[in-house]
Amino acid sequence: MRPDAGRVLQGIAVNLLSNVMPEIRTPFGQQTVGIAGALAMMLAEESDRAANRLSVESAIIRGILTDGLPLTRDEAHAAVSAALATPAPADIRVSSLLAENDALRAGLIALHAAVEQLDTPEGHAMDERIWAELVESTRRRDFQAKML
Repeated sequence: MRPDAGRVLQGIAVNLLSNVMPEIRTPFGQQTVGIAGALAMMLAEESDRAANRLSVESAIIRGILTDGLPLTRDEAHAAVSAALATPAPADIRVSSLLAENDALRAGLIALHAAVEQLDTPEGHAMDERIWAELVESTRRRDFQAKML
């Protein structure tokens, strides 16, 4: 047997929402079961897309950091350089991809703080590029399964 986390979680969600919810007598109990079902659906979705999302985001952030490094000095330069030195994970486990992504995002924060202080066309362009990626990153995390 090879359990598929996404399918298992979807099955739990459907069972909670279709079979258990009608048996619950109190509004509090119904709300609790509804939330548990919705969270299981969201976890199923995230378990399927997490590795791809993290890989895509890490590649994009590495590109931003590489292009932004020349705009930094001192502490920001060191932080962006350290983030860029983060090795790509040796495996594709979500925990490994997340560790890489977290390290790169620390560099992105330093870069963003640095370019916000620059009153140059390059600084403004990089600031806009960073904001655009932050918006897209948020969109990538949107769920098809919505809370009830």
